[in-house]
Amino acid sequence: MKAWAWLLLGIAACAISWTYMHRVLLPWEHYVNVERGHVKHEMGDLYPRWVGTRALLLRGLNPYGPEVSAAIQFGFYDRPIEQTYDKPGFDIIDEQRFAYPVYVVFLLAPAMHIDFVDLQAWAPLFFGVLIAAAIWLWLRVLDWRPPPMIAHALMLFVLCSPQVAQGLRLRQIGLLVPFLLALAIWCIMRQRLFVAGALLAVATIKPQMVVLTATWLLVWTVGNWRKRWTLAAGFLAALGLLVGAGELLLPGWPRYFVDGLQAYSKYFPQGAKSVLSVILGSWIGGGLSALLIIALLAYAWRERTVDASSPEFVHVLSLFFMATTLVLPLLTPYNQILLLLPVLMILRDWRTLPRWGRIAFVALIVWPFVASIALLLRPPNLVSMSRTPLLPSLLLILVPFLVPLLMFTRLQREA
Repeated sequence: MKAWAWLLLGIAACAISWTYMHRVLLPWEHYVNVERGHVKHEMGDLYPRWVGTRALLLRGLNPYGPEVSAAIQFGFYDRPIEQTYDKPGFDIIDEQRFAYPVYVVFLLAPAMHIDFVDLQAWAPLFFGVLIAAAIWLWLRVLDWRPPPMIAHALMLFVLCSPQVAQGLRLRQIGLLVPFLLALAIWCIMRQRLFVAGALLAVATIKPQMVVLTATWLLVWTVGNWRKRWTLAAGFLAALGLLVGAGELLLPGWPRYFVDGLQAYSKYFPQGAKSVLSVILGSWIGGGLSALLIIALLAYAWRERTVDASSPEFVHVLSLFFMATTLVLPLLTPYNQILLLLPVLMILRDWRTLPRWGRIAFVALIVWPFVASIALLLRPPNLVSMSRTPLLPSLLLILVPFLVPLLMFTRLQREA
């Protein structure tokens, strides 16, 4: 196809996604969550962080404490949440607490005086620009220069994918992390190691999205310590500054953060599950996750001396991204944005894929748009608890499995 045709397809995909979201998904979610659920107002994921930031920086309150938690809950439920987990048949409600490392307030500080209605309106645009910038950075990391229309089409397809659309709809601050990671790797390839380490430290606002990647970069740094030590120095200096500044603002904050994580695993248990644990169960999934991490670390140690500009470095990095989406508690679809790098590698090397791989990949990409068109042509009952409006997201759980499989097939063919 011509480059302009791909761009038109990207525009059409965005139009379909936007129309489906506003005519089907959002009205149905409002019915389920507000009219039939516990929520009184749909505030999104940004609200607890915004309230916590204002409480800490303007009033000196503990954002993890009961007073701020109650203020956040009033925004969602018009009342504070009190739960007793040992009562049979008791409904567990998402408590919507401030559940991030305290230094996230430094990133949100510029927005603390903005009216939340305005912040809600502009946040999707801000995060969308960051995702587009991350794609541009990954293309540079891969040294792939598709025609501008193709590059813009790629950005449109990613932005209107169900995973990213969900993150934008929720105003999920975790969408900042993929941009920081892409920028950090871009800096590494240009020998700006101290800056890359500092960016990696800032990305720890969402620790579970970063921990495995940071481990690989630490192993890689050890592989040539004399030339690469500034990467570790930048990371430790920036992380120490963030943690220390947070300690000055809120002494003992790590304890509050850990207590909040323990509570989070109770009131939002799906947020503490990995894809493997959902598919295989906690014991088998946990055991397989441990084996995958051990094997990955052993492979990373073997490749620790590779140059940052080499294909091997990017290959190992993509393996760690794929492992992160499989073995860590990142079940929510918007976390699959971490697969951007391996997906772009698959597209770049499209001709190396077997026919079945191409068909499977295209099917996963096309399905959400086909299902969205079907729901627009024959609208489901939007005042029902039926999950039919979620049909476009039906196959998303397969993505973290298919992408590694296609990457492995690609490598086998190259060998």
